[in-house]
Amino acid sequence: MKKIATIIVTYNGEKWIGRCLTSVLKSSYPSDLYVVDNASTDATLSILKNYPVNLEVLDFNAGFGYSNNLILEKLRNSGYDYFFLINQDIYLKEDVLTKLVDFAQIHSEAGIVAPIQYDGEGQEIDANFSQYLELSEEKAQFYETTFCNAAAWLLTKDCLAKVGLFNSFFPHYGEDRNYCERAKFHGFKILIVKETKVLHDRVQKMTAEKALKLAKIKLLTIFLDPNKSKSESMTSGLINVFGISKYLFKKYRSTTAVFALMKEYMVLFEKRNLLELEKNKQK
Repeated sequence: MKKIATIIVTYNGEKWIGRCLTSVLKSSYPSDLYVVDNASTDATLSILKNYPVNLEVLDFNAGFGYSNNLILEKLRNSGYDYFFLINQDIYLKEDVLTKLVDFAQIHSEAGIVAPIQYDGEGQEIDANFSQYLELSEEKAQFYETTFCNAAAWLLTKDCLAKVGLFNSFFPHYGEDRNYCERAKFHGFKILIVKETKVLHDRVQKMTAEKALKLAKIKLLTIFLDPNKSKSESMTSGLINVFGISKYLFKKYRSTTAVFALMKEYMVLFEKRNLLELEKNKQK
């Protein structure tokens, strides 16, 4: 049996964490539980004390990438075969981890294996996740994609060894897209397994403000994409400024989007040499 470390980052997660941990413990495939708490101020820590977890407590909100890196760095040479990264608002179906591990052992080309995310009630596919599926290439038993969010990832030890940790340039959001691009650069595939199901208990609605924030982060991921040359990154970024601005105006009637994104592009353009150096470090 393969050795699995399940890693969860918490922050004010009292609403979800008990159900999340219970679902992991009820999994048909056992794993060791590691939790990093980002200075929660609610009852999260009290709830965690009732579960058999290896707990790290931070005194500040370090974000997703930093917190996962703490555990991944400690465990990368500890004999684990896979690292199962899940958000605090993810609930597992009992057989999902078994299905993911069985699939990963057959498909050694995959660095990241992901389940399909549903809403908190398990009725509909998560709104954002459905977009990843639409942009993926459908196969008989899986979808091959260039990106899916890291709310539920089975990361292989080989991928971690070659790609490394999350990039510290991304404190929150964007680190998973950057990691997928780096995994692709190193020859790994990102595969989403059919007939799998986790529940992602989050608000499905996207606001104009959040959409603009994510659009700015996407520009940074473009400048740090190791699959693109410096000139390709600049060109792709500029194309995205206008493409995303058009989308935001159509959906949210946001007249400021194009100016905000152009300003962000110019900031990144001025840092292009620094970003190119950082990109090369990740190769």
